[in-house]
Amino acid sequence: MTEASKIEKASAIAKDVFLANLGLAGKVFEQSQDLLKQTEAKLKETESKYKDAYSKRNELFDSLVARGEKVQSDTLTKFEESKTQLTSKIESSKSQVVVKFNDTKAQAIAKFEELKSESNAAVEGQMKTLRANFDKVKGKVSGSSDEVVEAVAEATAS
Repeated sequence: MTEASKIEKASAIAKDVFLANLGLAGKVFEQSQDLLKQTEAKLKETESKYKDAYSKRNELFDSLVARGEKVQSDTLTKFEESKTQLTSKIESSKSQVVVKFNDTKAQAIAKFEELKSESNAAVEGQMKTLRANFDKVKGKVSGSSDEVVEAVAEATAS
């Protein structure tokens, strides 16, 4: 092999290496362009998801606020209903207690009056018996005192 053919061969190899490097650079450039396009697409997709999530965050927050207002309203309504029912039950129980108290009071007064009448009748009966016995004793004492007076008179006369 001659020197010129060696140079020509080396020149061809160098040219092929240069072209291979140039092809590699082209391939890297194309792949980086594809990668850039994919990255831009993913960035846009991510940005879209972010915006969607951000808008949904506001929707979610607003729906939670609306739900909270509904829960509060329902709770207040149920509280008022329970309060009304409880007040009604208390008033009903109060009325029943008052009626029972008045009935018991009336029964107690009637029983007291009955016992008072019975007691007065018993006392009157006892008083009549005592008066009768007193009259008997008085009669005997009066009779005895007359006898005593006569006995004393006789004794003094003799």
